[in-house]
Amino acid sequence: MSVLKTLRERARRTPVGAFLAVLIVNSSLVVTALYAVFGADFPTLAAIPYAWTPMASAGITVWLLNDGVRDWLGQLRNVRTGIHWYLAGIGIMLVATDFESIVAVLLGVDVVAPAASIGQYLFFFAVTLFLAGALEELGWRGFMQPRLQQRFSALTTSVVIGLVWAFWHVPLILAGAGDFTAFHEYVVYVVATSVILGWLYNNTRGALPVVMITHAASNMAAFGEVTGELPAIFDIVSGNIIFYVACAALIVLYAGWKTLTKDGTLPDIPGQRTENPL
Repeated sequence: MSVLKTLRERARRTPVGAFLAVLIVNSSLVVTALYAVFGADFPTLAAIPYAWTPMASAGITVWLLNDGVRDWLGQLRNVRTGIHWYLAGIGIMLVATDFESIVAVLLGVDVVAPAASIGQYLFFFAVTLFLAGALEELGWRGFMQPRLQQRFSALTTSVVIGLVWAFWHVPLILAGAGDFTAFHEYVVYVVATSVILGWLYNNTRGALPVVMITHAASNMAAFGEVTGELPAIFDIVSGNIIFYVACAALIVLYAGWKTLTKDGTLPDIPGQRTENPL
């Protein structure tokens, strides 16, 4: 039996397990190369190849499964969904990012805005959408989400993906590549965000552009900078985490934990040609 045939059979038995194994290998190779070139403190933009590993790992796994790579990538063409989903995703992320500034304005606390130029915001958004973090969604939502929720609830699936997503960032956190909060807060933030993105993915029947644009919006810097005193609660937990958790909880209460959709339907597995287990 050839090595490739063995790998294909193992991938068919556990597609998500195969994806995670490929992801670990790819991520390890990329981060090793980055450490070799830049040392233990590499620049943020140098981490862009690391952001490609979930996408690349999903593509390799789809190929091993002998599923349709073109159909899997076809999720990127699914842009014709309701504009309200784009607005909902972007709106949630922008309000969350500036939640402390919004509270400050309501309380009459001093806020400086914008904290950066509009050009800087647009540049960072474009880089995240087309070159970096948003491309991860081909792996997280585009591969893992539809497969895991064939067996588990959409809420459990979103939490599991959130945990994988958070811990996948550990090498970047250790290298200081990016602006990360305390790790325990970061895990809560990513898991809550994963629930929100899972809700968008399921309700748009797998419209990855909605999810990717929302992901890019979540990585934007705050528009305002609070220069006055905020309530003590924000010294314990950041405002964006409070808002993300509240939104995720409301989504579960409104749409239900099983599918995160009001009609109880789930998107099909993109590109699947055979019935595969997890």
